[in-house]
Amino acid sequence: MKALVFSVILGASASMTMAEATTDNRTFMFVGTPNGPAWEMLIGSPGDREASVRSGIEKLGGELLSYYWGLGNGKNYITVSLPDDPTFIQAFYLSRMGDGLLNDYQMIELMSSPDMAEALARVPEVKAVDDLK
Repeated sequence: MKALVFSVILGASASMTMAEATTDNRTFMFVGTPNGPAWEMLIGSPGDREASVRSGIEKLGGELLSYYWGLGNGKNYITVSLPDDPTFIQAFYLSRMGDGLLNDYQMIELMSSPDMAEALARVPEVKAVDDLK
């Protein structure tokens, strides 16, 4: 069970084939840096944890989009689609904080390339009223 919790804890990865977010879901990248006890647990019980992470996220109404480990940096990267519920998303993030298995943990919301293009097009609109120089 602790291996499942650890796997779900750990961060995210930019997937080249990320599913498009729908109005009911938001896409996040989680990046986690395991600590010594976490590595001891993983080495003591090696295995591909993607299936158990996928199952856990699906039970919560989300979708696992990708699951990777960084070669050479020891970080774990996952991308997930989660229901558009800010308090649930924050609870999902915070639930990993007290497990004592991470040195560092980030949650980054991702946006699609078309949404970024729209944001870039809106920069002049914002700059027209932005008085910060």
